[in-house]
Amino acid sequence: MKTLHIVRHGKALQDYQALQDYDRPLIEKGIVNNIFIAKQLREVHASPGLIISSFAARALHTAHIFAQVMKYPHERVQVNANLYLEGDEEIFNILERLPDELETVMIVGHNPDVTSMAIAYGCVTVSIPTSGVVSICFKADRWNEINKSNVVQTQKFFIEK
Repeated sequence: MKTLHIVRHGKALQDYQALQDYDRPLIEKGIVNNIFIAKQLREVHASPGLIISSFAARALHTAHIFAQVMKYPHERVQVNANLYLEGDEEIFNILERLPDELETVMIVGHNPDVTSMAIAYGCVTVSIPTSGVVSICFKADRWNEINKSNVVQTQKFFIEK
């Protein structure tokens, strides 16, 4: 079995004329919502074997919040530039190259890429909200074997508006 947690970063600063998009920080609501969702996820799932995040400030901060709540070592959070709005195909490429001894992986990224992935696996039909997580369990021994046909369970952890 392989488990994939697809995480959309928390709510970020919208008025960022003086900043580059990738420097936009989380706002307080994004931090609070990330903590809330991470605690829900922790109640159902053990700490992941690997957390991979976009380098954007809002995504990386989200990854570290989830790491803290799920008791994952901060220094082991990996940053991958291909998670910053490079398209869902790049995320699939990252997953295919994962070591097969990893059972559970968390990807922290951005829309539309994270939603496109969840749609491809048949898990959602609407956009993943900020701080949202889609967890997918696959009946597969290798990361390069995961696909829509071997999804055995999905869970959504969303903030209700």
